[in-house]
Amino acid sequence: MMHKIAWGMGLSCLIAGHAWADNGAIAHATPIKEIRVDGKLNDWPSDPKFFPIRYNGDQETVPGDEGFDAQFTAGFDPIENRLFLAVKITDDVHVATDSDDADWERLDGVIAYVDFNHTTSGSGSALYFASGENRELMSGESSWDATVANMDWDGVDVAVARDGNTTVYEWRFESPIDFDSGMVLGLDFLVADQDAEDADTSARLFSWGPGFGKSQAGGRTGDLLLVGPDDALGTVSGEIAMSGIKQEDDAQLRVRLQSDSEPRRWVQVLADEQGRYSVELPADRYTLSSADRMIRVEDEIHAIALADPATVRVRAGRSVDVPALEIVAQPFPVEFPERGALFEFSEDDHAAFDQVVERLMAHYSIPGASLALIKDGELELHRTYGVQDASTGEPVAPNTVFEAASITKPVFAFAVNRMAERGEIDLDRPLYQYLEFEDIAHDERYKKITARQVLSHQTGFPNWRYMNDDGQLDIKFYPGIQYGYSGEGFEYLGRVVSKIKGEPLEDIVRRETVDVMGFTTNTFFADGPQMREQVSRGHLAGFAGPHGFPEEIGVAHSMYTEARTFSNFMINLLKQEGLSEAGYAAMLEPQVAIPSDDGDIPNWPSRFGLGFHLMNSPFGLVYGHGGNNGNFTCQFELYPEHDLGFVVFTNGDTGWQFANALRDYLIIGRSEAADETET
Repeated sequence: MMHKIAWGMGLSCLIAGHAWADNGAIAHATPIKEIRVDGKLNDWPSDPKFFPIRYNGDQETVPGDEGFDAQFTAGFDPIENRLFLAVKITDDVHVATDSDDADWERLDGVIAYVDFNHTTSGSGSALYFASGENRELMSGESSWDATVANMDWDGVDVAVARDGNTTVYEWRFESPIDFDSGMVLGLDFLVADQDAEDADTSARLFSWGPGFGKSQAGGRTGDLLLVGPDDALGTVSGEIAMSGIKQEDDAQLRVRLQSDSEPRRWVQVLADEQGRYSVELPADRYTLSSADRMIRVEDEIHAIALADPATVRVRAGRSVDVPALEIVAQPFPVEFPERGALFEFSEDDHAAFDQVVERLMAHYSIPGASLALIKDGELELHRTYGVQDASTGEPVAPNTVFEAASITKPVFAFAVNRMAERGEIDLDRPLYQYLEFEDIAHDERYKKITARQVLSHQTGFPNWRYMNDDGQLDIKFYPGIQYGYSGEGFEYLGRVVSKIKGEPLEDIVRRETVDVMGFTTNTFFADGPQMREQVSRGHLAGFAGPHGFPEEIGVAHSMYTEARTFSNFMINLLKQEGLSEAGYAAMLEPQVAIPSDDGDIPNWPSRFGLGFHLMNSPFGLVYGHGGNNGNFTCQFELYPEHDLGFVVFTNGDTGWQFANALRDYLIIGRSEAADETET
């Protein structure tokens, strides 16, 4: 499969642990009316049930204490179709603001996530933030859900009141749908706790259900069950056992219970570390299934399913134990050929290959893909598969573009190599002599950094500064002595190139690479109306998320394109267009070794050239790059000794595993895979 770092780390990393579905937290809302939204609880029922908000960023619960405790209660008015929420926080230090210019992550405040539609395909949540008199709608037009994108503050009231060391946040929502007892809404909270009076440090964050980033994809909230006055509840309990999968502490699973009579009544409950679960539900018959389609154990992805279907009858006031549910790993859906299929590929193989791709996509929960194969130095096949938005089912079209993430790097690097060949930039001249870098000027070592070190990832910079605890740029090692993947270095070099040429960076990259290498159509680097018309949505664990369009080119990560267009770049690389023979030799000359890892598959010696990842394989030199922006993953590889190559863009977070399997099928085959494993 591929080196986890060298093939290209984008803006985000893959989330470890289980695949996200609804996060498994369940609460009940009871009928109430005539609630004043004033931040006081004296007009609520005398003994409302409160639910703790105690998950931290490590998905662990923390105990409440006198210094800090957060909990919420909920109610609904079935006549007026209103939802009421109240969050009560005990906190000795209260740092709030009335200004809407303040950073919410440095304050005391609460974000309420409300999903009225609560669809199994992952509807969006509206995010309402409150701190003091500060109010902010944190969802909006970027949401993948059109209903949420059009929501505003109309029909929403919120009040905040503090009494002693207790702060109450109170909401009233006019529901866009008619309420009925037994239905379920999506709900969650994110509580920010700031204990520093100067607010220069980030607040601690706590959620009701496990996991942060709830606005980044559907299916991440908890479930709020509306319980009517006549809804007597029963209890369902049981356990989950995983078969054929190594279970880790963080590999907890979720059970979905779907009413057989009411489509809007479904919940997902999180099993504990022993696999036990329990939930109170209205009397009805329910079908049980696994809420998770896959599970990650370390770097492995397992497709999973329930071994046998199960149903349960819930009766009011009674408890029922469900026989153990066995979750089994699904068999790998593809048999690899003895020799890589691409070596003898022909038009007769296209239909069979389509089936292979579709099975692999289902196995890895890939919503959509754009793929191209190169044989004999020419385009052999271009296909699009799946959907560009899982929440709408809109299919991927031939011109649908995907985030190319770190595949942007070799595109920019090619432009730099052309400039170097013409003598417009000296790859070994310290970059500060072209343009100083104020963000790192406090460390004199930065004056040793050259373009060669940037292109081969030897700058010492982190991948991204935000990955540091303090969010500041630093140097991890003396420049030029070892490998360390860095997007920051590429962005610095981008500014240098723009300074040298005296023109916008995107114009340079388009002229020097995109136009020269013939992939102008459907290639974008920054936000614009045409790109928005063609772009796919990124997905996490199969759920669509919001767009995050770049305002300007980022040479480390911001390209959008698709496989048919990008294959022209690859074909022209094989033909050695755009550079002299010596220029190609210099670009593909190994500059630094990439440390190997026992988990690297294939375990081929890896190096970095000038912007391209290189591997010495049984098939000769392999060069290319990968990309990962979290919810988009992609990969391209060229095998110049055989005039072969492939590229795949996906709108899912497991695209790397998908690309690994494609490589096994297309290039490695069973015999070479066995030989490689033995060595």
